[in-house]
Amino acid sequence: MFKRRFRLPSPALVISMITLSLVLGGTAFAASTAKHGDKKADTKLIKKLAPTLSVKHASTADSATNAGHATTADSATNATNATNATNATNATNATNATNATNATNSSQLGGVAASHYVRPGSTLASGDTETGVYGAANSGTFAVAAITFVPALAAPPAAKEYVALGAPTATCPGRGQATAGRLCIYEGWINSMTLDCIGSPVAACGGNPTVDGAEVYFNAGNAGSNTTGTWAYKAP
Repeated sequence: MFKRRFRLPSPALVISMITLSLVLGGTAFAASTAKHGDKKADTKLIKKLAPTLSVKHASTADSATNAGHATTADSATNATNATNATNATNATNATNATNATNATNSSQLGGVAASHYVRPGSTLASGDTETGVYGAANSGTFAVAAITFVPALAAPPAAKEYVALGAPTATCPGRGQATAGRLCIYEGWINSMTLDCIGSPVAACGGNPTVDGAEVYFNAGNAGSNTTGTWAYKAP
């Protein structure tokens, strides 16, 4: 008669079975403990561990877990506030950037007020000096040099003065200069000519310089007579 032989389980199988038993038993024990455990003991343990876990005001295991999330939430709030603070700073700077369009010197050009610059219809500002050049050549027995004021003057020159070459005066102290309200004409070069008058652009020697300009008349000695020079006027 045939006899069946039983093989003993291998050592690996035995170890696996033991491990499985321990796991299942431990889970049941943990579940039982969690269900019937001492909540006061849990609370004491949590409070003891709270400083290490950086959890504040935790009274139960659930509270401790929520406190952990609260810490994360606080960090998130701080992160949001930090972002808002950055945005607020940027918003302030953006406002300043808008105001930068109206810079401190926006009403000035090169440090000079806009009222001192030539614009259509503008007149020479008070205290400003206007300068130019003139020239004339023989046209028979006389020569005429035209002077134009750009910008126009606010009022006709109150005085006029011709200054011979190298002979400045107290009221016309040198090229490019004039006392307030006086038209100074500075001789630069003159050949076979003498001054006749400083007159009006519309009435010749019968009038005086106007707000628009003046005419300087010379007597010519010969066909090669000519003259050049500069002029200056300072608005009072």
